[in-house]
Amino acid sequence: MNVKAILIISMLLGVPAMIVLLITGGEQVSSMLESVPLDSAKRQITEVTNELKPLGSKKKNIDKILKTKRCFGCNIQGVDLSGIDLTGADFRNSDLSGANLTDTKMIDANLKGVRLNDANLTKADLHGAQFDSSELKGANLTEANLFNARLSDANLSNANLKGSELRDADLIGSQLQNANFTGAFLYGTRLQEANLTGTDFSSARMRYANLRGATVESTNFSGADLEFAVMPDGTTVYGTTKY
Repeated sequence: MNVKAILIISMLLGVPAMIVLLITGGEQVSSMLESVPLDSAKRQITEVTNELKPLGSKKKNIDKILKTKRCFGCNIQGVDLSGIDLTGADFRNSDLSGANLTDTKMIDANLKGVRLNDANLTKADLHGAQFDSSELKGANLTEANLFNARLSDANLSNANLKGSELRDADLIGSQLQNANFTGAFLYGTRLQEANLTGTDFSSARMRYANLRGATVESTNFSGADLEFAVMPDGTTVYGTTKY
């Protein structure tokens, strides 16, 4: 490898070129530069170095995301989308961990497989949104509207859903360990096979909710309204019952 070749690569590509040198070896790069035109060599080296970049390293154009309401598999952790109308948005398999979605409207949004760990969704309108197999661990969903939302097999462990609206929502098979549903509305909510270990349902409205097969170890139903709810063993509570 001669000095001239090293200087050419350095000027063309900077630091990434040195990575190529370490991986491919000096003789290979030198041979490439001598056997093909300079522009072609630059293009080939760029393609190699681009392959070395970690996934999600490309900066996402937030303005484009807001315009199209589409971002499949994006890494936009910590993004601030508070108060924005994203009705019908498609963010499948994207990572929005730590995002600020306070008062954001995401009615009928497709959020399957999304990561919203530790995100702030306070008072967000998520009516009819799909969160199947998503992660919302530690998320703040205080007073959020999740009416008729789908959260089957989702992980909401340690999430705060105090005062949230979950009427007719689907949480079948979901992980709700240590989640806070204090004062939440869960009329007709489907909670079959859900893990409710340590979950707080105190003062929650749970009429007609279905908890068949759910795990209820150390679960708090203090003051909850379970009229006509189906309990884990399949029995139904008739009349307003306070726990």
